[in-house]
Amino acid sequence: MKKRDIFIIGCCMLTVFTGCNRILDKTDLGSINESLTWTDPATANAYVSNLYTSIPNWNAGESGYSDESDGRNALNNGAWSPDNNPLWFWPYDAIRNVNVFFKNITASTISADLKQRLSGESHFIRAYLYFEMVKRFGGVPIITEPQSITDNIFVKRSKTSETYTFILKELDDAIAQLPSVQDEKGRVTKGAAMAFKGRVLLFRASPQFNPGNDRQRWQEAYDANLAARQELEKNGAGLYADFSNLFLEEMNKEVVFAVRFLNPGRTQSRDAAVRPISVSVNATGANHPTEELVEAFPLDNGADWKPGPGTADQWLHRDARFYATIVYNGASYFKRTQWTYENSGIDAYGATNGSHTGYYNRKAINQELTAAEANNSGTDYIDIRFAEVLMNEAEAANELGNTTRAYEVLKMIRQRAQIQAGVNGLYGLTAGMSVAAMRSRLQQERFVEFAFEQKRYWDLRRWKLAGTVLNGVRRHGLAGSKLTDNPLTFKYQQVDLDLQGDLVFKDYMYFAPISRSELQNNPNLEQTKGWENGTFDPLQ
Repeated sequence: MKKRDIFIIGCCMLTVFTGCNRILDKTDLGSINESLTWTDPATANAYVSNLYTSIPNWNAGESGYSDESDGRNALNNGAWSPDNNPLWFWPYDAIRNVNVFFKNITASTISADLKQRLSGESHFIRAYLYFEMVKRFGGVPIITEPQSITDNIFVKRSKTSETYTFILKELDDAIAQLPSVQDEKGRVTKGAAMAFKGRVLLFRASPQFNPGNDRQRWQEAYDANLAARQELEKNGAGLYADFSNLFLEEMNKEVVFAVRFLNPGRTQSRDAAVRPISVSVNATGANHPTEELVEAFPLDNGADWKPGPGTADQWLHRDARFYATIVYNGASYFKRTQWTYENSGIDAYGATNGSHTGYYNRKAINQELTAAEANNSGTDYIDIRFAEVLMNEAEAANELGNTTRAYEVLKMIRQRAQIQAGVNGLYGLTAGMSVAAMRSRLQQERFVEFAFEQKRYWDLRRWKLAGTVLNGVRRHGLAGSKLTDNPLTFKYQQVDLDLQGDLVFKDYMYFAPISRSELQNNPNLEQTKGWENGTFDPLQ
């Protein structure tokens, strides 16, 4: 596609935005000459605003890749192949648009301050897109110029180490050019770029990319997340007190970087997909919590939940995150009692459009929206929040032997979850944990803290635990049936969610295959090792 064509498409896309300060401000540029983009501040600003639309956001199906929810596809049923790849992400059209910006911005006549800010944002977006690829495939082709027909378009995959080096250089450039505070909410800040760098370095230090456990990588991850936390705290960031309202009080102090939505304007349908069918319109079935997730939430005294005489006792005395995330049989939801027991109605477990697991998900669901409005939700997708920066710092600190810092972070996270401090002030944590024990505790804490925030599947991959958690096992739900009406009592039994067979995850799946169509389009691309005679080593 020619550069002119891409520019026209980009301008047409700008109309999805409004002038409201809740979302990146846009001007309708459908009739504006391309050359004006680099001479007019408003259109240059809008061009970069449009680049943000390439950043991934809500994906209601992703929880089904892991043990958060049910869901079967090629990723977990053994049918994953170069022709059938649900993880496919190859955003070179979007990268080309970023490259067009850098080709033109140097000679632009807009002010130096605006040029610097927009350059910082564009470096961040390009880094983000490359990171989304490297965490899937390892090394990928690095292209920094808008290619023309006369260029060598058959670019080889760079080594994974080279791709990481490129991403980190992009983020360093972004950090150097971005302001600490942005006038337009939703634009990336210096602190957000620093936090994203911390995430990138944590992935690079984790077992998926660091099988030799290079301590220097953990040190760099720790240093980056520490610096990000300090920069963010300096500018007012912190944990938001009310976990249940975290996604609904938009752009609160915990939000480090979010993909913004607004109705009317740019909307998303995740609300409709997740809500029970009784309060939705022809779209339900996503993000139903598994019993494995439900049982992972601690009690309000910080102890792990253990089965009691009756299964229903697991609804009692759980931490605040549990009640902000899990809708169980008999819970209050949408200003009424939400029943999920068998034969209780259209929302019931076993009903055609009912709960798949006996549970529903409450996180980030705006209960004020009508069923019709849920298909056009304006709830933002929080990509980075302050809690992640803390948890990333704690994980890196622990791998360096600094369990003290890990304890400090977990206590902050658990205090916000309204867990009792206890007489020893440890919020239910075991004293004197080893690095290995603390690692396990941090992993479980991430499971519940970031449930349905599209973190779990990627965490399991980078920890190289996907084979343990997602291979040769089955996930479970909890089916309830009514015993008596007065008093109202139920019995519960675990049910198999994977009736088609055990989940499948083999070691070669830690790095995804390149699509066959891309291999045919570019003869210089190597397939990833483990996939159809692949020769590209993603660990180099």
